Amino acid sequence: MNKRKLKSTGLTFLSVFYSLFLHAQFRHDYSQTLVMKLFLSKPDETGGSFVNCDFEKALAIIQQVDELTLQTPKIIYLVGWQYKGHDDQYPAFFEVNPLLKRKQDITASESLQWLMIEARKHHTTVSLHINMTDAYDDSPSWETYVKNDLISKNRQGDLLIIGNYNNRKAYQVNYRNEWEKGYTQKRIDSLFVVVPQLKQAGTIHADAWIARESPGHYESAIEEAKYQVKAARYWQQKGVDITSEWVMDYMTGVVPFAWHFNNRGVSDYLSISANIYTGSGLNPDLKWTDFGLGFLFGTSMYGEDIFPKKDDADQHAWVKLFNREFYLNCLQYFYLNRYKRLSVQGEKNERKAFFSDSVVVSLADSSVYKGDTRLRNKNFVCFPVVWKEEKMLAVYADADTTAAITIPLQWGSPASCSIYEVTPQGKKLLASKKLKKGQLLVQLKKEQPYIIEPGKN
Repeated sequence: MNKRKLKSTGLTFLSVFYSLFLHAQFRHDYSQTLVMKLFLSKPDETGGSFVNCDFEKALAIIQQVDELTLQTPKIIYLVGWQYKGHDDQYPAFFEVNPLLKRKQDITASESLQWLMIEARKHHTTVSLHINMTDAYDDSPSWETYVKNDLISKNRQGDLLIIGNYNNRKAYQVNYRNEWEKGYTQKRIDSLFVVVPQLKQAGTIHADAWIARESPGHYESAIEEAKYQVKAARYWQQKGVDITSEWVMDYMTGVVPFAWHFNNRGVSDYLSISANIYTGSGLNPDLKWTDFGLGFLFGTSMYGEDIFPKKDDADQHAWVKLFNREFYLNCLQYFYLNRYKRLSVQGEKNERKAFFSDSVVVSLADSSVYKGDTRLRNKNFVCFPVVWKEEKMLAVYADADTTAAITIPLQWGSPASCSIYEVTPQGKKLLASKKLKKGQLLVQLKKEQPYIIEPGKN
C-alpha cells in the first residue's frame, strides 16, 4: 500500500558494528517464515472508513492461505486496523477500528484478540502494521507532541512535513526528543494495553520507519537513527521483534526483516545470513537494485497486492496469482536459506551462487541444483518442503508439461508415490503411481501446484 521512497541516511559504517556485536535472538526465524501484509481499511473521502476486509474475512483468507502454502510458518501484519484505517491519526495507535469487529463481540479489540488467537491454529502469527514516524494534526496525541517539542523542524523552525496521506499533511516525529522525554516508551507500553495478544505474537511492523535530519533542532539523520535503534531495543525488551519497510544497514542484528530488501550487494548477502536480516521482496521501482541477487539467493513474496479486494468481481481469482508467487519464489527462498552462502562467480546475468552441500543457483538458465539433482529449470520447480517433518516434494510449472521427477535418496526405496493437487480447501489425491528406476512420471497442468509423498515400501 505504501509508496513512500527510501531515503538513505548514509549509515553503512555502522552495519559492521551491529553485524559483529549485536546479533539478537529474535522471537521468529524470518528466513523460514512467510511474512505478508493484509489490507483491512482506510479513511474514505466522506470522513468515514472504507472497510476492505474485516476480522472474520481475514480469518477466512488465512485459512485458505495455510492450505495453499502447505502450512508453512506465516506472519501477517494487519494494515489499517486502527481508528478509521491505514495512515490515520498517528502518532496515536490506541484504538481498533470498530467497523472491523464481529457482531458477537462487544468491542473491536475483542475481535482482534480473537483473530490473533484463531490464526495460530493455521500456522499464522497475526500482528500489527504501525507507524513510528508520522504525526497528523487530527491525532489525539497531536497537542501533546507539539507542546513537548516531539516533532522535527525545518531550518525555518516550522514543523517538518514529510508527505500528504489521506488528504492530511504528515509530520516527522523527532525520535530523539520522543525517546528522551519518555514518549516512545509510553507509546509502546500503551499498545500492549490495547492489544494484549501482541506479546504472544512477538513481532510488529513499522511502516516508513525512516531517520531524517531535523535542521530546526540542529540534529543529523545519524543522531536520529541512534534513537531508532533505542526504540527497536525497547521493543525487544518487551519480547517483540520490530520489522521495517526498508532495509537499513545500521539495523543489522537489531531489525531481522524488511518489507523491501533493495540496495543489497553480493557482499551483504555473503556476510549477513538470512536468519539475521532478510526481506519479503525487491521493490521494482528502485532501479538501482541488483535484481539478479533476488534469484541467486532467493526472494519471498508480498502477498498484500494479491489478496482479494472487496470490489473484485471474481473473489477467487487471487488464488492462481498467489500460487504463482509462492511456488516460484518461496520454495526456493526457504530452501536456500537453510544452506551456508559461500560465493558468487561470474558477471551480470552469467553469475552463479554457490552454497554448502553442493547447492548451485545459475542466473543464466534460471536453474537450481543440489549435486546432480535439478530442483528448478526456469519456471518448473520441484523442491523438498523443508518446513515439514514428513517427506514431501512441492511441484509447480507455469505451462502444461510431463515431468520425470527424481525421488530423493533420503526417501529410501518406496514402491510408489501419491500425487496430490493443492487447493484452498486442502490437498486432493489424484493418483498413486509406481516408480521406475527411482523416477516418477507426472503430468502437470499449468499453474496448478502439486505435492508428492512416498507410499509404502
